[in-house]
Amino acid sequence: MMNKENLNKIKTDIDNYFNNLSEDDKFSGEILVSIKGEKIISKAFGMANYELDVPNTTRTKFRIGSVTKQFTAAAILQLYDKGLLDINDTLDRYVPNYPKGNKVTIHHLLTHTSGIFNHTSIKGFVESIMKNPHNAESLIEEFKDCPYDFEPGTKHLYSNSGFILLGYIIEKISKKSYKEYLQENIFDKLLMNDSGYDDHIEVIKNRASGYALKEDEKTLLNCDFIDMTIPYASGSLYSTVEDLYLWNNGLLEGKVISKDSLNKMSSKYADAGKEGYYGYGLFIDEIELGGKVRKKVYHGGGIPGFFSENDIFPDDDIQVIMLTNIATMKFAPKIDAVESIIFKYIQ
Repeated sequence: MMNKENLNKIKTDIDNYFNNLSEDDKFSGEILVSIKGEKIISKAFGMANYELDVPNTTRTKFRIGSVTKQFTAAAILQLYDKGLLDINDTLDRYVPNYPKGNKVTIHHLLTHTSGIFNHTSIKGFVESIMKNPHNAESLIEEFKDCPYDFEPGTKHLYSNSGFILLGYIIEKISKKSYKEYLQENIFDKLLMNDSGYDDHIEVIKNRASGYALKEDEKTLLNCDFIDMTIPYASGSLYSTVEDLYLWNNGLLEGKVISKDSLNKMSSKYADAGKEGYYGYGLFIDEIELGGKVRKKVYHGGGIPGFFSENDIFPDDDIQVIMLTNIATMKFAPKIDAVESIIFKYIQ
């Protein structure tokens, strides 16, 4: 049990940090900090819609970008736990005639070691591809014939395309859409009532609008449009800090996948450089905080108008979850500041 006085100091210092930010550096979004199972802070700042003056709350739904990859990896591992696939299955088993499909395994896709070209780097992606609806098959066709970046299994290079293929595999095996599968097997199971697959056509209550800042980092703009069929299983979901807290706890408590699969998910498979190592839909790193090297299991996300971060320090039993609807490079320093505050009081 942690010293109550220190918990109060952490909460006060985090509050003061956000309240004392300059006008040009104000945070718009949600934050949740949990220490040893106790929520120290769960709070919203700024506006869900700046044109209509609608404030953010902890029930406001934010696009979480690549934090989606945790859910895709867990869904694959659920199918593995049921004996419906093997991690070493090759891609050609599920996508016939895929180039080098007999050399690419599910493990490669999960760890970004497949060498498959990242579809978000295709020429014309921003101008055309990301604005037009696709199904899984047509999305795969966009990158299927792009040259490989390297031979499967020889290197690590972050590739959204690999997780597009994983989403397609989930659909092929489960005979459900990716959206339906996650809703039934994860969101409903964990009572994540404010999470789902985003779609601009649907009316989704409490959904935040996304914004960007001009190069001066001061002028607010509406973000670019992206059809949410494009990020698909690599980045299509929306959630809240409270729901992501349910997700983290459900995952750690064995409510989503087996202990064996959780160990697989959080193992160091691929050297990801300055970001540590990559497991299955997770980065694993060791960083110095509060004068001590600490294990950090995490993933961030970025999509037009939104940034997200879901950090767990498993040995310290600490979670830091932050979501913003203003996509600015000022987001990452705020995460660092919050974590520095926490570990100032934790040995």
